[in-house]
Amino acid sequence: MIDAMEISPNLFSDAYLKFTHLFSQVQVCEEERRINVPEKTIRCIWNDQLFKTRQLKTTDGDDLEIVFPGYWNFGAGPDFKSAAIKVNGVIYEGDAEIHVYSTDWKAHGHSGNPDYDKVVLHIFMWKGRGKDRPAKKHPAKKRSGKQAPVAGGHIFELEIKDYLTKGIMELASELDFDAYPVLNPFNHGACHKPLSRLSKEKLTQLLNAAGDARIYTKMDRFHDRIIMNGYEQTFYEGVAEALGYPNNKQAFQTLAETVTLVQIQNLLPKNLRPSERALHVQSMLFGSAGLIDFKSLDLASLPAPDRKYFQKLQSMWRKYSPSLPSPPLRERDWKFGGIRPANSPYRRVAGLAHLLVRHQPDGMFAAFNGEFNKAISRSGSKGYTVKTAGRFYDFFCFEVKDYWCEHYTPGGKKLAHPQQLVGSARSREITVNIVIPIALIYARAARSIEMEAALNLLYQSGKGRSDNKLLRFMKHYILGNEKDMVGALASDKQVQGLIQVYQDFCTQNDNNCLRCQFPDVITRYFSTSSFD
Repeated sequence: MIDAMEISPNLFSDAYLKFTHLFSQVQVCEEERRINVPEKTIRCIWNDQLFKTRQLKTTDGDDLEIVFPGYWNFGAGPDFKSAAIKVNGVIYEGDAEIHVYSTDWKAHGHSGNPDYDKVVLHIFMWKGRGKDRPAKKHPAKKRSGKQAPVAGGHIFELEIKDYLTKGIMELASELDFDAYPVLNPFNHGACHKPLSRLSKEKLTQLLNAAGDARIYTKMDRFHDRIIMNGYEQTFYEGVAEALGYPNNKQAFQTLAETVTLVQIQNLLPKNLRPSERALHVQSMLFGSAGLIDFKSLDLASLPAPDRKYFQKLQSMWRKYSPSLPSPPLRERDWKFGGIRPANSPYRRVAGLAHLLVRHQPDGMFAAFNGEFNKAISRSGSKGYTVKTAGRFYDFFCFEVKDYWCEHYTPGGKKLAHPQQLVGSARSREITVNIVIPIALIYARAARSIEMEAALNLLYQSGKGRSDNKLLRFMKHYILGNEKDMVGALASDKQVQGLIQVYQDFCTQNDNNCLRCQFPDVITRYFSTSSFD
């Protein structure tokens, strides 16, 4: 035992090292010096080959060529299956395993696991963990005693950090992780087979139930915010968040929480012409967002029309900034990689300013609510038509003359044709993800069965036109791209239901079908339940 009296206050003591060694399995270690990089980041980099593939060298100094990176593995075992590499001119076929550190191979227990017998290449970002220790060669013998298909009886290793096309953090910011893993024609999820046995009616009922659950989860997120901040501020924050999705979601949320509706309303002069109001709101939002550094902006270098616009913004920001909180954001907080220029943060902030001004003084939610209830009162929920739904799906679209309709960046080249600041596809996403959940909270608080029924019809009246990498992957991986199954995605409710299934089961199980309970859930419940 360690006597407490042995610990001298004047000398360095190893007592902590002794009792952690004696009484626990904790390994005392130095604070991590390196950036915390998720392993999936490296998997995506490897999948897309985002590194300089020429003149690659293994950690042993051998010439390395990637013939084929392999197929993204969803189950147990190596990260990529059926890879092919060429080392010193000789081709080797097998699997590839990804780690953050070379020492993770041993830490993850791969050395004695037969699932890893066919690994020919071990890819990692850094050697060792903490201190840079040389990576050991991994014995590659199978339990049967036969050699793995690699030369010299060891697995080749690649430390990838020196070959990246960009910095690791820059690459991470540009990768759309929700879109991975990419399509693989040989892979379908374990849930595909039991789902394919369901009738189209049962599959539709399942997707509808999941789609409703997705709205409920969003209602839970908004409910407390409505109690604290009211409908209008919560709606404003939600719309801002949706305009920033996915890369700048958090930055937009922070901006809307910092520059509140009350502050904007109180600061705007009452006698402003409608054409000027949006410019004033833009100055508040751009200044607080840190997207335009008014202090260092070189106005003289800008073309005359651009200079005039930014001079006005700069002058207005000087007026408003003392009355607003210190800007919580800087340009570095905004992400520009991996998004289309038309969706740049500059254009989204400008669009948000126009939306706020367009629906003053009552607010965006009051405007939507008023129009929606007029439609119900004129036709009733039963007479709710696709044309009516289309009007509300495009509620956030508008035509306006603005600097940002013709530019992607400050002082950038003028576009050949003006573009809407908020297009139809983004307006649709806002309606599904923000409007319907918040409006349903309102309908239930008002005990309006008619409004709830109309919102449900709105949710079901969309034609399921949404399309992105993630949705295409889900159609392939879960539905097998089978015409009858994909045909069940007839409306936004079913599309959102598929997303909810993916989020609840695929994402939470790291796309590992062996750990997923969904196939069993389908077999035991959905194939027999009436969904009542």
